[in-house]
Amino acid sequence: IKTAKGLRDRRMRLSLEVAKRFFGLQDMLGFDKASKTVEWLLNQSKDETKQLAIEKNYSNNNIINSNCCVVKSASSSSECEGVSGLDEVAFINGEQEQER
Repeated sequence: IKTAKGLRDRRMRLSLEVAKRFFGLQDMLGFDKASKTVEWLLNQSKDETKQLAIEKNYSNNNIINSNCCVVKSASSSSECEGVSGLDEVAFINGEQEQER
């Protein structure tokens, strides 16, 4: 399977503790295949996974912004626009300086 980090094998190795919990859940759900249990887990965590992706994207954008520009408040705009909570903050070489 191709992923963002390259080719991956479909098999997973589980620690003894995780395997006990996983197969206990599989038995509780009445599934006969591990892939059905994994699919159930992924479906149950869909909202949290989306939120994590949003937060990770926001975090990555802040890192990029911190190396290239001045981040302004939501009411102002710049070439490299971002949102700061309250005050305007300048990022120079990854270091934060408060503007006055």
